[in-house]
Amino acid sequence: MNNAPVRVIIAGGGVAALEAMIALRELAEDRVQVELVAPKPEFVYRPLAVAEPFGLGKARRFDLIDIAADNGAALHLAGLQAVEPDRRRILTWDGRTLDFDLLLLAVGARTAPSIPGSVTITGPGYTGRFRTVLRELEERRVRRVAFAVPPGTSWPLPLYELALMTAARAAERGLSKLELSLVTPEEAPLQIFGARASEVVSDLLAERGVRLHTARHPSEFRDGELTFVPSGGVAAERVISLPRLLGPQIPGVPQDAQGFIPVDLHGLVHGEVDVYAAGDATTCPIKQGGVATQLADAAAEAIAARAGAPVEPKEFRPVLRGLLLTGSMPRYMRAEVSGGRGADWDVSEHALWWPPSKVAGRWLAPYLALHHEYLAEAPTGLPVEVSFDPLSPKRRAIIVPSTGRKVAR
Repeated sequence: MNNAPVRVIIAGGGVAALEAMIALRELAEDRVQVELVAPKPEFVYRPLAVAEPFGLGKARRFDLIDIAADNGAALHLAGLQAVEPDRRRILTWDGRTLDFDLLLLAVGARTAPSIPGSVTITGPGYTGRFRTVLRELEERRVRRVAFAVPPGTSWPLPLYELALMTAARAAERGLSKLELSLVTPEEAPLQIFGARASEVVSDLLAERGVRLHTARHPSEFRDGELTFVPSGGVAAERVISLPRLLGPQIPGVPQDAQGFIPVDLHGLVHGEVDVYAAGDATTCPIKQGGVATQLADAAAEAIAARAGAPVEPKEFRPVLRGLLLTGSMPRYMRAEVSGGRGADWDVSEHALWWPPSKVAGRWLAPYLALHHEYLAEAPTGLPVEVSFDPLSPKRRAIIVPSTGRKVAR
């Protein structure tokens, strides 16, 4: 009788990938052998990047090597090139092939500029141009700024945060005669969170002097105007936008016209039997970290059950949790987005979940809350591949760049 653990490869190094890895450790224990394939040796907690230009927070970077070791996973530092489902293997950009019994794709979405002429905020490391806009406002060289939610697949909440925090900064610095506006294709601001949240956000924008343009599709910024489709526009000297999101377009994997991966309510890729997907890489229309972790949980439960764990897999039924930074008192918003409307929506100045993190993953959020200080310590040298040793879970192999020498840690 073959009692070998099921070999599970998780491709990705973001919230969905780590949520699934931790969930499998808890649910399936030694019934699975988990291998994480990620292109970088760090996990970047991105949601607080919007606060960096204001000095109110920053994106946190964590040691992915330690996270993998803590959760009994081997780590391959490599990018995913293609999947060969029939042969149960993946190909990496550095020419390796890795076999799997079950595969979970959690590689995230690709980003592309959305509004020509605008300053596009894509996350950590891309806020420098926005800092320049803030400086121009403070030096009174610019007074008209528009924040534009792009049409198509995106997650608009960070743009509302930028608009509100910019208005709060302007009030603190005594800047007057500014014209701040927010343009969105939504019928109401952050309408996915329900009517009450839209009302609260509308009031916040009005109190801060941010003019709101709803049901408008921003198209292009040129010659001092942000134009709308099919007509109209708003005067602006600078436009701040979010990127358009596209699917990962992985060769060998089913995908829609934009490259997103279609999955069922357990994360199983349509037309496949051993390949799952979770997070922004899928056709799930809500591209948000907390929702990504919930789909990862559904996939992890299905995988754990296939490995023989006593788990009853639950279908993906997303609950949306959003923490809105405002420059003063934050707002917590919660919405059921898979069933009835209205009864299960809430907005509050007090935490509606615990821990009250930006990404409310069932397994990842408590793990980071407990271990964030230890994980933030950067490793010495350049990690290349890490295998978990059950007798010494904190030992790891790294390459010291100056010598090429392997060192056990």
